[in-house]
Amino acid sequence: MSILYFLNQPETRSLTVLLLLAVITPILAAYTSLFPPILWLSLTSNYVYLFLYFIFVCFITRLIARGGTYSEINKLNLKGKTYLITGSAGGLGKQTAIQLAKRGARVILFARQSNLQQAIDDVKKQSKSEDNVIGFPLDLSDLSSIKKCVDLYHQSEGKDAQIRALINNAGVMACPYKQTKDGFEMQMGTNHFGHFYLTKLLLPQLRKSKSRVVNVSSTGHALWQVPCTPETYAQQLNEKTYNPMNAYSLSKIANIYFAIELDRRFGLQAYSLHPGAVNTELQRYMGFLTVLRPLTLLIFKTPLEGAQTQLYCALADGVRPGEYFADCKQKAYGNPHAADKDKAKEWWDYSEKMLSEKLK
Repeated sequence: MSILYFLNQPETRSLTVLLLLAVITPILAAYTSLFPPILWLSLTSNYVYLFLYFIFVCFITRLIARGGTYSEINKLNLKGKTYLITGSAGGLGKQTAIQLAKRGARVILFARQSNLQQAIDDVKKQSKSEDNVIGFPLDLSDLSSIKKCVDLYHQSEGKDAQIRALINNAGVMACPYKQTKDGFEMQMGTNHFGHFYLTKLLLPQLRKSKSRVVNVSSTGHALWQVPCTPETYAQQLNEKTYNPMNAYSLSKIANIYFAIELDRRFGLQAYSLHPGAVNTELQRYMGFLTVLRPLTLLIFKTPLEGAQTQLYCALADGVRPGEYFADCKQKAYGNPHAADKDKAKEWWDYSEKMLSEKLK
């Protein structure tokens, strides 16, 4: 199931088409007269035709790679609605903030202190919204930073301020083994436990506002094909046997379980999603992608394209809560265990227990 799941992703389909158009088609044309002989001679002898063919290949590849789009956003007026976004200093988070602010929303950025002011300035400039964009420093790998961020937010906005949606966008991927300040493995600590604690601190407001909670997961959850339990997670904490992608996959399954439980326990409209393979800083620990940069520019999504599904989950009508989405559509899980509601409850209880121990 995992192989078929990955083969059906936009980036995989676009790569397949790229190979077909760039390699197979010219070979077939040369030997089967797919094109008239005169045209084929022109293609092989005239750089203009070769250049036009290259542009055609790139266009078709990019058209497939971009995936689904949420075009209905252009009809929306979001004035008076507030959206909180983690990881909003760049990539998907920043593009999500820009698109929301453009439509009149009040956008609150949660990002690391070192990048926060630049992110605020960029979002204001690109959205042409000077008055509706503010931010607070947040480091999701530090529980004390999360608490301080929420305290600052409450001091500024009030504990009764309406929240239309919390978009848990921030994350880290495939980093070498290290721990958060509180002793969590870095990927689970940032991607799951950090967002879990942040959401819990905001939960009274989220429930009162009947908010949406959007968890950015990943197709990477399909890499882990056995039941995801606290025990299997604990086995990943051994530095000697640590596998960065396994740890990432587990953290993304935890994002899915978190959305399922938020919906079940509190009736919040909670969603998990795969944004697509996107050209962002998230892949900074995956050095081989640097070498393949020209290729990823063609077959990966831009940050704006990647932000479409989280915008869809945050804004669209009739989106079924507690489910998993990609390309602005509800999708099947790539891991059959991701739909296990008993495991989701188990992970919630485990997360509560771990936070309680760390916050003593």
